[in-house]
Amino acid sequence: MAHFQVLVHRAVEVPAHVGLGDPVVGVDVGVKADALLVVATPDGRELERVPAPKSLTAAQGRLRALQRRHARQVGPYDPSTKTTRQPSKRWVRQQRRIGRTHAHAAAVRRHVLHKATTALAQRHRVIVVETLNASGMRSAGGARKKGLNLALADAALAQIRRMLGYKTCWYGSVLVEAGRFFPSSKLCSWCGRRKPNLTLADRTYVGEHCGVTVDRDRNAAINLARLGETQCTGGTGTGTGSSPAATDSGGDGRGATQESATTRVVNAAGCEASTRHDDTVGQTGTVSSEGEAA
Repeated sequence: MAHFQVLVHRAVEVPAHVGLGDPVVGVDVGVKADALLVVATPDGRELERVPAPKSLTAAQGRLRALQRRHARQVGPYDPSTKTTRQPSKRWVRQQRRIGRTHAHAAAVRRHVLHKATTALAQRHRVIVVETLNASGMRSAGGARKKGLNLALADAALAQIRRMLGYKTCWYGSVLVEAGRFFPSSKLCSWCGRRKPNLTLADRTYVGEHCGVTVDRDRNAAINLARLGETQCTGGTGTGTGSSPAATDSGGDGRGATQESATTRVVNAAGCEASTRHDDTVGQTGTVSSEGEAA
């Protein structure tokens, strides 16, 4: 039987309204303006769609103007003599303006992410997210991927999982991290078949065998929720999804259970800096695939 490592911490004061929402939800993250986070349940209901703040994109006009002016001022490097020099006071002031603009964009983004992740950790007992290689997604492509790389940086996808890591510890919920190669977007949430030729430009998932049409992000969130439900109930699923009977691919018709890649169940990230509490004592334990915490 597979085991998963869990960090167990001292209990903290938990608000009374924690866990009053759906017990298991899947969270699909993206870079679209209207779908930074899409939250869905195993039975196919979409609970919430959090729009992306796009704060860095909104600040691009001001940043371009500041940086053009900044380039014409006397900086700390002299390209003619290839030596360092004392920068001008106007160069220093312009540098501070650019820094404040970036800090404002980051603060707006952080505010939206904090509100969304806190609501998730408080309302639901099990939250399933993808394990994304955020830095690798921006590592290649050059000018051809300039717009996508900017959108990925503006969305700060890695921060979402990091915030959920320590907030699930605060509020007593469980974070399930799907494997990096789990095909949440390519699996059909209706029949469970995999669609190998799904491209990033396809924003609507159309089932090749069952003919179902569903939003791509919602389909992925449903598959993630069903994966978490399977991990926390020992593979017996408690949702009431209307998926048909098992297909010839060998599953039970529940899309996300067809290819359950390595999944990590974590209860917290105790090493994260936080202000919620400072008496977290890490005690390493194990939890079985039925989801019972140590």
